[in-house]
Amino acid sequence: MELSIAFDASLAIIFLIISYLIGSIPFGLVLGKLIEEKDIREYGSGNIGSTNAIRVLGKKVGFLVFICDVLKGIIIILLVKILSWTNVWNSPIDLFFYGAAAIIGHVYPIFLDFKGGKAVATSLGVLIILTPLSAITCLIAFLIIFFITGYVSLSSTAATITAMITAWILYIVGFQATNFLDYFISSPGLTEAICYTFLSALIICKHINNYKRLLNGTESNFKKKKIKNDSN
Repeated sequence: MELSIAFDASLAIIFLIISYLIGSIPFGLVLGKLIEEKDIREYGSGNIGSTNAIRVLGKKVGFLVFICDVLKGIIIILLVKILSWTNVWNSPIDLFFYGAAAIIGHVYPIFLDFKGGKAVATSLGVLIILTPLSAITCLIAFLIIFFITGYVSLSSTAATITAMITAWILYIVGFQATNFLDYFISSPGLTEAICYTFLSALIICKHINNYKRLLNGTESNFKKKKIKNDSN
């Protein structure tokens, strides 16, 4: 019994470490150098995330960075889920923590002296695999605010708050999934709902400088950039 507990704990720690290392991979930097021969940190906001990647590297490469960053939050959770579904191994800790490790890796990557991105895309990956409805509602909120304002920071903030609220609503009124369709409206555990709240606070804190630029009118705006380009 004790050996089994020790094995489960050891495997969980290994997966947490792997998830952190995957989260630490700076796809914005790697793909920028490989495809465009640019160090993304030297352009735009200097951030390695997908927003700056789209600005600096273009839409195609930028969205590839976005997809890779989203997958960071999915891959280990999906692996652990598969091990559980096949009765090979059941995680002794909540699945969210594997996603949290990837998020921490993205924000504080060991490969870049712990200076990373803002974790929006990686957090979306965690939502997609754990609470799909939260992912859907936050994407809708993001698109609405972005269409209206053109500010990614405001859109990300609205998406973050929407995802957190949706998770709490699901916790209160949702139920345990019994089939694939139910999975979209199943209830997250209390641990997940609380962790989503802390995650939302982290993402909002990472955007403080953006809020300051919004107040003084210097925040980058995709709509204004498009209008400017169209007029040239």
